[in-house]
Order: sequence, then structure tokens, then C-alpha cells
Amino acid sequence: MKKIILFLFLFSHLFSCKEKAVYESFESLEGEEWQVGHPVLFVAEIPEKGDYDISLGIRHTTDYEMANLWCFLRVTDVVGNGWKDSVDIRLAEPDGRWVGTGHSLKMLEYPLSILPMPVEAGKYTFTVVQGMRTQVLKGIKDVGLIIRRKE
Repeated sequence: MKKIILFLFLFSHLFSCKEKAVYESFESLEGEEWQVGHPVLFVAEIPEKGDYDISLGIRHTTDYEMANLWCFLRVTDVVGNGWKDSVDIRLAEPDGRWVGTGHSLKMLEYPLSILPMPVEAGKYTFTVVQGMRTQVLKGIKDVGLIIRRKE
């Protein structure tokens, strides 16, 4: 009976997972601090033309002192086309509860709509800069980029 329950749990977990990422990378920030002049760069290869879900991943500690995080984004493709956007990522509710998952280390995926769909195949460079009015943001551990093919 225990084997059947374990099998059902593993089987349901397998099919409830998100689509496998075609690109996923996180950049750790030294000392869990994000300097205002420190851009985070990602070079992602889109394997084929299509629709993709693109998300910015933020890992932060509960020592982060703000409720939000402004980020400025720039994307360029191999041809030199460029796109810019700014996003205000809410990390905490007005009552102080954290939005992301995890305990002392919180993880949040913020969906981006910076690229027009369908996305052409090729190499894209994503640049992320923190846009807060604080020179050094303490408690930001990692910044990441996740790209999944839309189902």
C-alpha cells in the first residue's frame, strides 16, 4: 500500500511540474548586495521561433528592507534590435508578508513581456539593473532569467 501511495505521489508530482526551461540561469550577488551600477547579464539562446514565457527570478533573504524592487531591463538580439522596459516587482504584501516561496530565502518569478511574440530563434542578451533609489540593496542574493516554451 505504501508503494502505491508513493507511486501516485511521484506520478502526480511529475505531471504537475512547470514546463522544462529552455534557459535558466542565476547570477549570485557578492555579499548578498546589489550595487546600483552593477548590471546582471544573461546570454540566452532561443532554440526555435515560438511563444515563450520569460521570467525574472529574484532570490532574496528576509533581511531585505523594501517591499518592492524596481528593475530596468534591456534586451538585444544578434542583429542589434533592442527592447527596454522597467518593472516594479512586489516582494511583500502591504501587511509585510513576503510574496515569494521559501522560508529565510525567498524565491519569486516575475513574468516579463519585454519581447514581442513569437520570439525569433537566436541569441539574446538580457541586461538587468536595479533601479531603486538606494545605492546598495542588501538582502538580494541572486538574480535570474528563466525562459520556458509556452504550452
